[in-house]
Amino acid sequence: MKQVIPKQKVATFKHSIDYLHSKSKQWISEIKFIKVEQNFLKELLAEHIIGLCDSNNFTKAKLFLNGINHEKKLGDELINSIKEHNINLALLIEKVYLKKEDTIREKHELLKKEVKNYIENFKYIKEQVFELILLIMKKEKQQKLLAK
Repeated sequence: MKQVIPKQKVATFKHSIDYLHSKSKQWISEIKFIKVEQNFLKELLAEHIIGLCDSNNFTKAKLFLNGINHEKKLGDELINSIKEHNINLALLIEKVYLKKEDTIREKHELLKKEVKNYIENFKYIKEQVFELILLIMKKEKQQKLLAK
């Protein structure tokens, strides 16, 4: 009689570990670029601070600056988490952590969501700062025209 040997379940994944590793490197690059943009937004707000003092938008600007500073800290924490994750991915590539692959992939999905939220939050703050600065620039332009 023939003995039936059940096949072991082999997990199938959508992406290779190398792909996940390259995506996480890309995330770090994006976050670092956002940090440059955050510095630009802070300078932009500082440059137009006089226009803000004359309007009721000063409180808004302070909130945006606090938001930018908070997001900057979150970005640093996120970069550290991604770097740690990259080390685990590298160990997976070297076949050191094979038993932990599912856990590492779950962590990757979690980081993916966090990076997406981080980018969306930054885009929102950036849009709000630009709208505020545009409003101030229009007021400054009107004042210059009236002064002539």
